[in-house]
Amino acid sequence: MPDYRNVQQVLIADEIMMDTISLRQAIPLRGLEQVNPFILLHHFDLDIKPGDDKFTVPPHPHRGFCPITYMFEGSIEHNDSLGNIKVISDNEVQWINAGRGIIHSEKADRAFIDKGGRYQGIQLWINLPASQKMLPASYQPLTSDEIILIKKSGVEIRLVSGTLGDKKGPAKSDVFTATLRMKAGSSFDIDLPEQDNVAFYVLEGKLKINNEISSDQ
Repeated sequence: MPDYRNVQQVLIADEIMMDTISLRQAIPLRGLEQVNPFILLHHFDLDIKPGDDKFTVPPHPHRGFCPITYMFEGSIEHNDSLGNIKVISDNEVQWINAGRGIIHSEKADRAFIDKGGRYQGIQLWINLPASQKMLPASYQPLTSDEIILIKKSGVEIRLVSGTLGDKKGPAKSDVFTATLRMKAGSSFDIDLPEQDNVAFYVLEGKLKINNEISSDQ
């Protein structure tokens, strides 16, 4: 029999407001301050009408961690104090290593605003080790062609960072992160180091983990 882990907690993300933007906040929650090294997870899922530019996050600073944006639907424009200006869209990722400090802003891309549609993504903050917190900041946009796509029966895994089997994600990080799409009734197995914390965030549908629990968002 496989050696399954015990599922420690199943929690529902809180609905919060960030200025005028409605979000779900999965980390931190009451009873779950962080899942080391993950210190924040925000999920935005908006219906943007043509011409509506309400998704705008003005310039703000970060230091000592990696704020990462995973886009599922729509496109987002990033600007930062290093001089980077980049748009990422469906199934793409922007990986910021804030290091000793960076200022950046994000907003819906003008081409997307003009047509409108569903706008969905996640921002995940990953803490940096103390030895890396004062290193220079960097920015790494990851296109859909760069992200490692692993296909199994009914399952698509997009490996962003860290390793899975003999595959290594393109992000400059050893922390394992990936996005997962599964057809109803499909399954997959994944082996992760025993000492690592593991967290799943479910955007849509339900996920049965280790034959013992089923959860939704």
